[in-house]
Amino acid sequence: MRRATTGRRRARLVVAVIAALIVAAAVVIAVWVGAGVVPTLPGSEGRSYSPASEVPERPSDAFALTVDHVVDGDTLRATVVVPNEVVTTREQIRIRLIGIDTPEVTPPVECGADAATAHLRELLPEGARVWASVDRDSSDRYERRLFYLWTDDGIFANLDLVAAGHAEAMPVRPNLRHADLFAAAEEQARASGRGRWGSC
Repeated sequence: MRRATTGRRRARLVVAVIAALIVAAAVVIAVWVGAGVVPTLPGSEGRSYSPASEVPERPSDAFALTVDHVVDGDTLRATVVVPNEVVTTREQIRIRLIGIDTPEVTPPVECGADAATAHLRELLPEGARVWASVDRDSSDRYERRLFYLWTDDGIFANLDLVAAGHAEAMPVRPNLRHADLFAAAEEQARASGRGRWGSC
């Protein structure tokens, strides 16, 4: 009888310890969420949000550009470092970030436009090196170049703007390589009230 009682006490103790560990883990997660902090991923160090479950690395065929000027949250001007088959000229080009859309800065200025522009300028300041990759179409009817952009230290700029709540996903065929990723990041940003989703 004593052995059976001792066995039951040990089992209850094990269950109590496991329950305590689960509660402690839940408290830690709740504190992280409440503070807007989640474990960071490659390319998002120092940020209080996680861009997505998987952040694509800069492609091996990406080419370098030098940022000349950020026009707004999804448009900038840059110059290619070494001309290539995508950008054949050393003249300044206008770039539109693929798969995302930010509030307009042209009058009337839309809510969140200034924050989106400031965020892109922080990511890609004038004179910075940025790495570009194309999808199916590399230009649009407005003669803008359509690129995915990575910072020199690996941040995927298109995704970062969406994850921070400064842009929404805007899939435009045939450039849909990261459409699902952008949509998931927007859903997370909306749910967390980040950027424009919490202030507009």
